[in-house]
Amino acid sequence: MKTKKLICIVLSLLCLLPLFSRAAFAQKSDDDDKIIPTDYEIPEDENMSVDSRYALLYSEYDNRFLYSRRADELVEPASTTKIMVGVMIFEKFADRLDTEVTITKKLTEGKEGLSVYLEDDEVLTLRQLLTILLMHGANDVSTILAHYYMQDVEHNGDDLEDFAALMTARAAELGCEKTVYKNVTGLHTQGVKTLLSDIIKIAVHAASIPGFLEMTSTDRLIIEKNGPTHYRVILSRNDLVSTYTTHDYKTPGVTGMNFGSTDEMGECLLVSSEYDGKRYFAVIMGGKKDENGVQTVYTDAKKLLEYARTGFKYVDVLKKGVITTQVNVRFNSTTDVVTLVPSKTVSMYLPAGTDIKQEITFKRIVPEKTLDAPVAEGYRAGEIIVVYNDQEICRVPLVTTASVSQSKILYTLDRLEKFVKQPVVIASFIAFFVFLILFIILKAVIEGQRKKRKRTIK
Repeated sequence: MKTKKLICIVLSLLCLLPLFSRAAFAQKSDDDDKIIPTDYEIPEDENMSVDSRYALLYSEYDNRFLYSRRADELVEPASTTKIMVGVMIFEKFADRLDTEVTITKKLTEGKEGLSVYLEDDEVLTLRQLLTILLMHGANDVSTILAHYYMQDVEHNGDDLEDFAALMTARAAELGCEKTVYKNVTGLHTQGVKTLLSDIIKIAVHAASIPGFLEMTSTDRLIIEKNGPTHYRVILSRNDLVSTYTTHDYKTPGVTGMNFGSTDEMGECLLVSSEYDGKRYFAVIMGGKKDENGVQTVYTDAKKLLEYARTGFKYVDVLKKGVITTQVNVRFNSTTDVVTLVPSKTVSMYLPAGTDIKQEITFKRIVPEKTLDAPVAEGYRAGEIIVVYNDQEICRVPLVTTASVSQSKILYTLDRLEKFVKQPVVIASFIAFFVFLILFIILKAVIEGQRKKRKRTIK
C-alpha cells in the first residue's frame, strides 16, 4: 500500500514539473523582454544644492552618480581612512574575529588624536575592536589593529607606514588608483589623497563584506568588566544612526558608515542607506557647524538621501507590442500593409519631473519600404532608436504583428510582369517582331517576283 502511494506521489510530481518549467521560462522571458539601459547621463537638478564643500551621491542599484559637487578634486581621505582599515582587518581575520587581543604599549605605539583610551593588559576581541573603530572612529583602536595586522606580515619598516602602503595597494585593486594613504588615522599628513568616487568604491566594497555595515550602524557597544578590562560604554559618533548626541539627524533607511573631522577637511560623513531594496551611498566633506550649531554634513546627507529616494524613477519609455509604424506588403489579396511593434520594452531611470513626450524621441529605421508576402509574425523589419537629451540610448528591433500569406495568383502575375520587363526579354520580343516584319516583307517580295515570272512565261 505504501509503495503504491509513493508511486502516486512521484508520478504527480513528474506531472507538475512541466508547469514549474513553464513558470521559470515565463519569468525568464519577462526579464528578457525588457531593456534597462545604464550608459547615459542624467542631468542634475539645478535646484539641488548642498552647503558642504564636497559631496557625491551614488546609486549602487543603478550604478550611477546622481549628484556631485567638486567631486573631481583630490581631497584628503580624513575619517574615511577607518573604513579602509576595517576592510583590511575584515579581509584578513574574517574567520578569527573572536580572537582575543591583549593591549600593549607596542600595539598603541604611535597613536594620536581621538581615543577611547584603552589601557595596557586590557583584553578585547578583534570583533570588539573593529566595532569601536567603525562606530566611533577611535584613532588608538585603528593604531592597535594596524600593529596587530603587521605582526603576521613580513616587513622591515615601520608598522603604521607599511600598513598604510598595504592599504594604498588594496585600494588600487578596488579601482581607486588615485588614493594614497600615509597613516591609519586620516589625520593630515603630506601626500595623502583620494577622490570622492574612490571613497564610494571602497564603501561599496566594504558594504559587501558580511557584518561590516552592522558594525558601522551600531549605536552603542557595552564592554563588560573582565579582569583588567574596564566596563566601557562606547557610543556611535554618527548622528544619522544614533540619538545619544541629538535627535535632530537620525534618519530612517540609513544603514551606517562613518563620521569624523580634521582641521583641514572639516567635518566628513560617509553614509549608506537603503530604500525599496535599492542601496545608496553619499560622501560629504568640508562640512561645518553654522551659527545655529547645525552640522551641514548631516543636513546635506538628509537632503541627498531624500533626493535619491524621491528624485528619480523608472519609466517605460517604449513598450513592447505597442504599434509604432507600418510597412507595405505585396502579394496578399486582403491586405497591403502590416504593422510593426517594438520587440522589447525600454525602461529608463530618469528624474521624477522628466517630460517623457518632450525629452524622449524616437528614430524609426525600416530599410525595406515594401515586404513581399509571405511574411511571418515577429519578422524583424527594422529598428527603433531611443534618444534622450541627444544621446542614443538603445536600439530595439521592430517586428511584424501578424503573419501575411501569399496569393499565388498575384505572385505569379508579378513574376510574369517582371519577366517580360527584363531587357533581354524585351529585346527578344523586339527582335522577334523585327524578324517577323522582315520575314513578311521578304515573303511579299518573293511572292511578287514569282507572280511576275509566271506572267512573263505566259
